[in-house]
Parts: sequence; structure tokens; C-alpha cells
Amino acid sequence: MDKMVEIARFAFPAEAQTLMSLLRAEGIDCYLRNEISSQVMAGYADIGGARVEILEKDLPRALEIMEEGGYASQEEIDEDEPIEQVAGLASHIPFLRKYPLEKQIIILFVIVAVFLALVIYFGSLVSSN
Repeated sequence: MDKMVEIARFAFPAEAQTLMSLLRAEGIDCYLRNEISSQVMAGYADIGGARVEILEKDLPRALEIMEEGGYASQEEIDEDEPIEQVAGLASHIPFLRKYPLEKQIIILFVIVAVFLALVIYFGSLVSSN
């Protein structure tokens, strides 16, 4: 029996349906893991999103289909994960949503730096009295 392997991950199950339709049209059976839990827990907890899984024997053909369909390869997705974590954090801060990711990172850095400077300043005032 072949084992199941993950080929894509989406924040919301509805986003995965397009890929699953594409794979099924090419005769590749696929399964959506975490469908219900990602719908129920969306916005409350990061459970890793909805995951599209296929049989391991279908992996080479599925990757070809995904590439032809314009989906990112797993290597590209894995490289972006630390940055995407920052983007996920920034998406919960309303005024940052309108900025591109690079500016979000800079703004978060400035906010943290100003906060630390204020803590040091007020800490020195308290300790000098």
C-alpha cells in the first residue's frame, strides 16, 4: 500500500479545491486533510491549514501538473516559511495589512525598537530616583 504525501497547503479549504479539481481531472486521486478543523479554527489557531495529499506513486505526475498549472513547488514554499510567519503575524494588525510584506517587516522592527527604547528610558528614570 502506498503512503499519502502532502503536495500543497492552503490557509482555507476553498483555496485547495481548484488544485484538487485539476488533479482529479488528470486522474489523480487526492484527499484534503484538516478541511473541517481549518474552517472551524480559522483565525483562532494556526493548525497548518488545509493540506492536499496524494498517493506517493502519483507524486511525479502531480508535480508536473502543478507546475503546468502555475502552482509553486514545495521547495519554493519551504524556503518562504519563516517570512510567511511574519506575514501571518502582520495580518492580525489592521494598519499593516495594506502594506507589502517588506514594509510590514520594517514597520514591525521600528515599533519593537521604539518600544525597547522607551522601556530603557523610563527604566533609567525610575532607577535614578
